[in-house]
Order: sequence, then C-alpha cells, then structure tokens
Amino acid sequence: MKYVACFLSAVLLFTLVPLQQLFADIPLPEPTGKIILTVDGRITNKNLGERTVFDHAMLAKLDTFTIKTSTPWDVGISEFTGCRLSKLVAATEAQGTIMLVTALDGYEVAVPISDIEKYDPILAWAKNGNVMTIREKGPLWLIYPFDSNSELRGMEYSARAVWQIERIAFQ
Repeated sequence: MKYVACFLSAVLLFTLVPLQQLFADIPLPEPTGKIILTVDGRITNKNLGERTVFDHAMLAKLDTFTIKTSTPWDVGISEFTGCRLSKLVAATEAQGTIMLVTALDGYEVAVPISDIEKYDPILAWAKNGNVMTIREKGPLWLIYPFDSNSELRGMEYSARAVWQIERIAFQ
C-alpha cells in the first residue's frame, strides 16, 4: 500500500507540475570542459553572468536521446544522438516564443518554440555513434525527425536545421 501511495504521488507530481518547475532552483554547474553552447535571452537559470554555457558533459547530463531519420543532406537513414530541446528549455527556465539559433559562421535562423512541443527536435552531438566535429556539422546540429512527418520535409524546416550551432537566444 505504501508503494501505491508513492506511485500515485509521483504521478500527481509529474502531471500537475510543469517540467520547468522540476528544474527550478537547481543551479546549473559551470562547465569543466570546452564550452560548445551559449544560451541567453529570456532565461532564468544562468551559470555565467546573464547567460548559461554548456560543455558536452552538461548537455549529456540533461538528456541523451536518439533520432533515426534521413536528412536533406545525407543519403539514407542516420542515427543522431543529442539533447532534446525541451530539456534545454526546462534546465535554463527559458521563456518566449522564438529561439534565435546561431551557427559558428554567423548563420542565424528564428525557430518557433512551438516546434519543440510539436516535433521534439534535438541538439545532436553525434551521428551514427561518432561525435561530430566542426567539419562534420558539429559540435551541435539541430535535428528534426524529418521522416516522422511530411511537413518536415519542406525548405522551411531544412532552413531551421542549423549545424555548427554555438548560441541559442530565447525571445
């Protein structure tokens, strides 16, 4: 009976408390490795001044998720491993309606926050089990599950699939 009560309490907690609140008041550590992502804008949980910075280990600790999909740039199906954007939003307590995603070369695209709930994209750091270098579209590549919905096969979503990501700003 005690276990049933614990289970029901957990179910209530996860259905009544938004994911962002589960991360609330949990300070993000400072990175110990090379910084691969800076998050700023409308975020509450910060670890370096007015922004949050992540190394690979910090992102992996937030989440590790795999998507198997084709992309407009590859032949066949590839396996991408990374962090779900929903986990990043929750950990940084991000708000807003738009994410400005910026690549190392300055390419920037506005991605609606609604894409996160609708398609569950990831910030991939590995492709087919290998960590992506800058030459291979790393360190981070915004990957949608392109094969899961025909809507994702258009130019609009191809443009949002930024690679060599260095910064995300929530607005």
